[in-house]
This record gives sequence, structure tokens and C-alpha cells, in this order.
Amino acid sequence: TFSVARRLLVQNPRFAHALLGQITEATIAYLKGQIAAGADIVQIFDSWAGVLSRKLFLEFALPYLHRIAATITEVPVIVFAKGANFALDQLAKLPCEVLGLDWTLEPETAIAQAPKMAFQGNMDPAMMYAPQDVLRAETLAMLDRFPSGRHIANLGHGIYPDMPRENVQLFVDTIKEFRYS
Repeated sequence: TFSVARRLLVQNPRFAHALLGQITEATIAYLKGQIAAGADIVQIFDSWAGVLSRKLFLEFALPYLHRIAATITEVPVIVFAKGANFALDQLAKLPCEVLGLDWTLEPETAIAQAPKMAFQGNMDPAMMYAPQDVLRAETLAMLDRFPSGRHIANLGHGIYPDMPRENVQLFVDTIKEFRYS
């Protein structure tokens, strides 16, 4: 749980760093295996990033994200640190090609802080439950907010098992039909 992991960071930081170092090396080995198996791009997910303070994120997450991204040089790397908008200035300095954005971050803010970066996201997954006309309008609005050629359209986090398939299909179809003006 969050409380156990967060407690470890503050009560035993030396052990936390040792553990995170081992997890980092295992992640690098796993991603290299994915690349060897034919992956054209890899993504690093830090779905718990937003439960940390900026201080804890900078000490216990960012260095390990940096190590992974710096080591994976064979293919482009996407870094997705959910909820870590408070550290966007530092995430923008990572040696990766794409930053994944959750739905709580305005694209304009991300673009201003990381003007040379490509982005992935950032549709609120809850929109998959919306009426189809609303979903289509929201999808088009999301696409219009990102620069042409520097955006991978996606949800701002995972898809839920009970999302209507027809809405997921509409989301995908709307993206495929979209053309930047």
C-alpha cells in the first residue's frame, strides 16, 4: 500500500535506495529483453509518482527514472509519471523522447515547460463513459491542444474493464480520422 512504501522511504531511506536500485536494474534488463524481442518503443510507468511530495519524488523516483531512460538507447523511451505535475520541470530534462501526461495536466503547461518534448495522453479515462457526442468532442479538443507530430493520442492512464467497447472504438476512430490543420 501507499503507506507502507512511503513509510519505508522516510524510515529507512538507505534500504529504500538499495531496493529501488535493484528494481531499476531489473527494469532495465526487462526492457532490453522487450527490445530484443522486437519492441519499437518502451514506456516506463510510475503510476505512484503523484503520491509523493516533490522532495520525495526528486530523491526516490527521478534518479531511477533517469537511470532507466539513460540506459535504454536502442529505441525511443516514454516516461509516464502519473500525478507528478509538480516535477514537470525535472521530468522535461530526462533523456527520453516522450512524456506521458495524465488528464490532470493542461497540455499547454506541459508544452511550455518541455517545448522540445513529444507527449502522450492525456484524455481523462472517465470520458469513455460519456455519451458518444461528448466523447468525440472531447477527443477532438484534446487533439487540437497538442502540436502536430509531437503527440501520441492516448488516455491519461489505464482503461477500465467496464468501459463500453463502442466508446473505446469511437475514441480510436476519432483519432485515426483526425488531421491537423
